[in-house]
Amino acid sequence: MESPRDASSSATVLTPRPLVRTLALCVLVPGAVLAPSTWLAGGEHRGILTAAVTLLMVLLPLWALWWLTGRTIVVHPDRVVVCRGGREVRTFAFDDLVEVRPGVDGSAGAATPEFWNKSVTVIGRTTSGKRRGLTVTAQTVESIDPLLVALVPVVARRPGLLPHAVHRTLFDELVADLGGPQRE
Repeated sequence: MESPRDASSSATVLTPRPLVRTLALCVLVPGAVLAPSTWLAGGEHRGILTAAVTLLMVLLPLWALWWLTGRTIVVHPDRVVVCRGGREVRTFAFDDLVEVRPGVDGSAGAATPEFWNKSVTVIGRTTSGKRRGLTVTAQTVESIDPLLVALVPVVARRPGLLPHAVHRTLFDELVADLGGPQRE
């Protein structure tokens, strides 16, 4: 017999956007050449310069690639789950949420198209009572629409999840824009 947690027929896997992975690779490849070249060039500060180049152009992109590889966000009617390598690593049950924060993530800079800046952060508590959050942005997934659709009835039932007027307004705007240009 299938348990409610196994019912995945109504689950939606958020398709990762290749943007961050592509940018990481575009930085990593020249970084892998530049780091040894910086060391070989010598000079008075070659140690610190090589360390800086290695950190920024090799280690940071490698970390981003590791973080993205095998990471999947799945939206269920009653929860959102982060999976890594096929196993659930974090689960946010909608009934246990403390807050929902719609937002505009401008981390990719001013030239970023507005539809890539949409984000939603769900905040809940672990079994030990620690606050945990998950931010889903249109920069990292093809569409945040499935998460918004799943959150609409939850927020309607529990309006206190959007404690600030700015969050309520932004949530209403994101919901009104469902199916908008972020799918392009």
